[in-house]
Amino acid sequence: MKKILFLILTCIATLALLSSCALFNSSTINGEKLSSYKIVYSADDHDYSYRAAEYIQSSVKTRTGVELKIVEDDQTEGECEIIVGETSRSASASLDADCSRSEFAILSDGTKIALEGDYFLIAAAAYYFVETFVPTNNYQATVPSGVSVCEPIVKEAKNFIMLIGDGMGQNHTKLFDVLENDVEYGDGEDIFYGYYLSAIGYSRTNSLTGTTDSAAGGTALSSGHKTYNEHIGIDADGNDVLLITELASSLGKSTAVMSTETKTGATPASFSAHAEDRDGKSAILQSQIQLTSQYGTLIDCGYDYYTSAKLLGIEDKIRETLDTLDNDGDGFFLMYEEAHIDKHSHNNDTEKLFLALVRFNQAIATFMEYAFYHPDTMVIITADHETGGLTEGEGEYYFTYGDHTSADVFVFVHGAAAERFDGVSVENIQIPMTVAHLMGKDDFGDRTTYSHLTE
Repeated sequence: MKKILFLILTCIATLALLSSCALFNSSTINGEKLSSYKIVYSADDHDYSYRAAEYIQSSVKTRTGVELKIVEDDQTEGECEIIVGETSRSASASLDADCSRSEFAILSDGTKIALEGDYFLIAAAAYYFVETFVPTNNYQATVPSGVSVCEPIVKEAKNFIMLIGDGMGQNHTKLFDVLENDVEYGDGEDIFYGYYLSAIGYSRTNSLTGTTDSAAGGTALSSGHKTYNEHIGIDADGNDVLLITELASSLGKSTAVMSTETKTGATPASFSAHAEDRDGKSAILQSQIQLTSQYGTLIDCGYDYYTSAKLLGIEDKIRETLDTLDNDGDGFFLMYEEAHIDKHSHNNDTEKLFLALVRFNQAIATFMEYAFYHPDTMVIITADHETGGLTEGEGEYYFTYGDHTSADVFVFVHGAAAERFDGVSVENIQIPMTVAHLMGKDDFGDRTTYSHLTE
């Protein structure tokens, strides 16, 4: 009874303190009381912009005790407004900035402050605004007048997210340029979202066999070891190699493996098992059980959710997994694979391939939104290999092959050390080596054969 009474009194005291903070708060933005402002978002955008508005509202209340009201842009315009995303407000029309890659823009015109960023980049703008102009309670902030083009805030990496488009070559990512997006889901996007990341480089994918399969390609990305085709988490001599999931777990980080493929598929297996043969499902499952029991790795695979081109549940599943991993103060490592880019490329089915790409785009958007609100997160988007020999000619793309090729694939990176990949070509094994380096481990991967490589 005493414990319950104590909790009640504590809650009352906390509420009283917050009320007091709000009542006597002297914070100002551009000379006007913080409490005078409203947060405005577009009535047509209940996704990224609304969540950004909610983030600003929640952060301001936590830091100052002041709860700003969120309103839609179809309501009467107020004197003091923080405008989030593209709205019908005149300030939005004035915000015509030349942004590239991960940049976003802020417009300050007296007591009208507008934030804009394409799609999920509005999350980066919201986080930047709060960190820069709402630093703590009782402050006087001035947002520079005119238009400012800004970069997302990046901090030392604690969380690591690797997104793999199986079979996704460079030309696959350019299909958005030429194919009309008339599917029933997505943002109506006309660009592959990797192009919004701050660094873009290339990866060489060959295995010790030659042109890689997904097993060897996945193992290279999961372990920093080149191996022969068919091998899962083992080196050329058949020895188990340390996986990045195992390394992360040994450092106290939570780990997860997600895929639209079944859990015994080559790519998810490469991050969660050791087996000589990618088709040895029983051995893979047994190895995965051991990894799960020893390290608690979440293995969540096999959800191929599009029916009549409609996305069902994947974004919610990703957010649910991120919420679980976010509880670990030591951070996490997560691998997510879109497997059906490869499957439909093998069949040279451009229409279904594009659906898989759009679905991967939406997954990327969900992960990037998280990363912008958690700037200690590094995101890497790449592929294990190219499939289908997708070629451009006379304004269209067509397949020239029915299997894997040795073409270089893109590496898109956001976060700490992203600049290491920008504009350069690396071996695929350098990707997990860099992640391990940022985790504080420089002896990860094949440092004997590839001693000439740096992180």
